[in-house]
Amino acid sequence: MKNIFKILTLSLVAIIATSCDRDTGEYPYLNDRVNTIGYTSSSSTLFVEDGAANNVTIGVAATSVVDAGSFSISVDESSTAVEGVDFTIEGGNNFSFESGNIVSTFSIVGLFEGAIVEGKTLVLNLQSADFEVGSSNQYSLTFVQFCPFDGLETTSYTAYPSAFGFDAPEFAVTLTPVGNSINEYTIASGWGPNFVGWATDSPSYNGLFLYSGTIIINDDFTIDFDGDDAWATGGSGEFSPCTQEFSYTLQQGLFTTAFTTDVVLIPN
Repeated sequence: MKNIFKILTLSLVAIIATSCDRDTGEYPYLNDRVNTIGYTSSSSTLFVEDGAANNVTIGVAATSVVDAGSFSISVDESSTAVEGVDFTIEGGNNFSFESGNIVSTFSIVGLFEGAIVEGKTLVLNLQSADFEVGSSNQYSLTFVQFCPFDGLETTSYTAYPSAFGFDAPEFAVTLTPVGNSINEYTIASGWGPNFVGWATDSPSYNGLFLYSGTIIINDDFTIDFDGDDAWATGGSGEFSPCTQEFSYTLQQGLFTTAFTTDVVLIPN
């Protein structure tokens, strides 16, 4: 599996002026109509990649050709994205139309350090003292952290298991690729070599019932854990291509009491 795409969704709806002449002939009352502006689309998503330009252009259009005039944008209080942390607005918050045009644009840059995989949303309001602002007065831009995945940067991890509301003994993990695959890795112990001894408070079980298996990274970066033994009934979780961390929850049939074990693998 190799993600080699970067998705950027931006829809610009063209507003066509039928004439640059505001003289309406036999309908002179239309000469008094107010020039109205609004965003050319309502929303888009920017997938923010480390080292990329990460910019998106947003359009504001008028209902007729503009002689002169300006508009401003502001961040709505419903936004979860923060200026200077998640994004910057190029050129400030005030913009103008060039004479003879009906569309003006401005650019926003997403910041990789502030982005998260779950996404943060910027909501922009539109204001103007020179034009009437129409119903398309709000724009929503979602920033999603994106990292192309070409394989693990390291196969050496430290594992942090927990069960019963307590932290179990941490342990070292080496993930071994299955053949030439970049999305399947074998693991010698899914919950740690001393987990059973810790769970039973019997050190004699240390090194036994290791819960070996295979971790499979799916296309959507969810993961499946397939246990090697019948009692190692497996589990599921998630992989973060940006941090290279794994997190999964294991079921088990070894103990008569049902419980789950949560494990986080952090690269060394």
